Amino acid sequence: MLNPNNRETPQIPSPLDADFEHDLDLYFLGPKSEQRQFLYEALQLVLNDHVFWRRNYWPKDPPAIGYSKVNGPDARHFREMFFTELFSLVSDLKLDVPVFSPRYMAHMISETTLPALVAYFATLLYNPNNVSSEASPVTIRYELEVGKQFARLFGFDDRTSFGHLTSGGTIANYESLWFHKAGRFLPVAIEMARRSHEGKRHPTGADALYELLNVPLQEGEVRLASYLGEGRDTESQWSKLESCLISHLGDTRFIREVEAQFETRWIEPVVIVPRTAHYCWRRSASLLGIGRDNFLKVAVDEQFRTSAQDLERVLESCRIEHRPVIQIVSVLGTTEFGSVDPIDELMDVRDRMVAHGIYAPVHVDGAYGGYFATIFQNGEASDPSPLEHDKQIRRAFRALSRVDSVTVDPHKAGYIPYGAGSIVIKHGYLKDLVAENAPYCLDRDNLTDGDDPRPQLGKLILEGSKPGAVAASVWFSHRLIPLDNNGYGRQLSTLCRIARRFDAMTSSWDGVVSLFRPHTNIVCLVATHPSITTYSGLNALNEHLAARFGVRDVLSIQSYDYLVSRTTVASDMPVLQTQPELAALEPDTDALSVMRLVFMNRWVELEEADGNMYLEDFLVKLRAAIEAWAE
Repeated sequence: MLNPNNRETPQIPSPLDADFEHDLDLYFLGPKSEQRQFLYEALQLVLNDHVFWRRNYWPKDPPAIGYSKVNGPDARHFREMFFTELFSLVSDLKLDVPVFSPRYMAHMISETTLPALVAYFATLLYNPNNVSSEASPVTIRYELEVGKQFARLFGFDDRTSFGHLTSGGTIANYESLWFHKAGRFLPVAIEMARRSHEGKRHPTGADALYELLNVPLQEGEVRLASYLGEGRDTESQWSKLESCLISHLGDTRFIREVEAQFETRWIEPVVIVPRTAHYCWRRSASLLGIGRDNFLKVAVDEQFRTSAQDLERVLESCRIEHRPVIQIVSVLGTTEFGSVDPIDELMDVRDRMVAHGIYAPVHVDGAYGGYFATIFQNGEASDPSPLEHDKQIRRAFRALSRVDSVTVDPHKAGYIPYGAGSIVIKHGYLKDLVAENAPYCLDRDNLTDGDDPRPQLGKLILEGSKPGAVAASVWFSHRLIPLDNNGYGRQLSTLCRIARRFDAMTSSWDGVVSLFRPHTNIVCLVATHPSITTYSGLNALNEHLAARFGVRDVLSIQSYDYLVSRTTVASDMPVLQTQPELAALEPDTDALSVMRLVFMNRWVELEEADGNMYLEDFLVKLRAAIEAWAE
């Protein structure tokens, strides 16, 4: 007879264990709500828990809303009005885009993970504001921990870097410029502080100024520490320096002071971006006072990757002109094509140019591709990703530890509810150069260390109030789906394999051209027809197909059989010369319209109602639409 006291406790495998095999199907609600019972239970648990939490806070306090009012005639009227309007709302929402379905292949959106969804709902009931620990003592620590997780993912030191969540990649990219602009001009501000407050004289002229404008960020931190240690106390030294920072003076006064003290003309700084850069970079030009003309573009190759050779040409031109570079932007997964820049080659160029006297920090816009770094975490996976066999892409991801900052959007390849972007900067001291204090909630001495008793964010970032529910959502999803090749990496590996399988399928279909072998999970197609001889004719066909398979006014979502998106490719892009069907056409327009398919749904390889694989069924319907257009 077994002794119950000697029974072993069943060991439940933990998702935190490296050997735990995640069945990622179970982490989503599913196209037909297959996990609905689990979701019901989870949401009921968090709702009941929240209700009990409220009731048990000083339980002897009397209710504020009386029983008679809750059950009275006004309450009945309120319920009738409320549910009438609610039914109208949910009815309207039935016409929303069915992103949960394998038939949806349009944009970088899919259903969210169940951990992310439930954590968001649970935290929303508490409504924390992640501006400081005064308003969010729990979720602000989640946010700071997520920042450290991303730092480790990209190979940064999580003790000296700084990362946090934003509303999206656009704000994250703005912050990269904001931080780096402050850091690039810090050495100049230190020298001006010495001259203004201590009467010290230093070399003047264009060369002296240019040398200070090309101090690497890591050396800038050393110079800052040295300067702060020169006075009687750190606070007084900081006050002197602050009066000379560009964040204090503003661009115009800063430039005037520089020209006066260095006795030379100010040459406007630039930002270097690839031709494939996201549109938010152009918008940042006016927002941060840089000017669109000061965004210099670098050429891309036939796979939309930034050309290292052309980057060197642009940097050399800046060196000759004594033009400072605020930052270089590289792209890890372009939003149009999913292309991965050769980050290793770009870093080699940057490092080589430092020896010639010109320096610039490198920011990686990995809003989309950042999560794909999980594919390369924790050694070899049991089912290696196609990306691991691609030496160029593998080298690019391995080089992330060499860059200076990275943007990554959890609400894209992280499957988190909107809006969840993120920025990680390697040189965390830069945040102190832009800090603002608000005595009622943001004290100067409080830190962004998760172990600090009162961590804060609001004084160090562009945004103010921000939802703690997003932080909880990201943190909890990472808790259950690790940032390695057995968690998110396995999910994204599956999508890359699907994209490459679909790309291979198109080669056997007449009238369908895939622009290039996909780097990630995005495939761009151009539909053709023998009757077409010009780019404008090709555009007419592909714009027709984009409308046929795009979002439009419908009476029912059943009106959509498949959904894809569209983008354009400039007529002079090298990729168009690599495809014989396209190179033979007359380029009579500035751009070519293309269809864009983003494979975010892991079930797109399954069979639809008629027994055909979704991927193949889409190609059948696409060819039918092409023939119908040509008739």
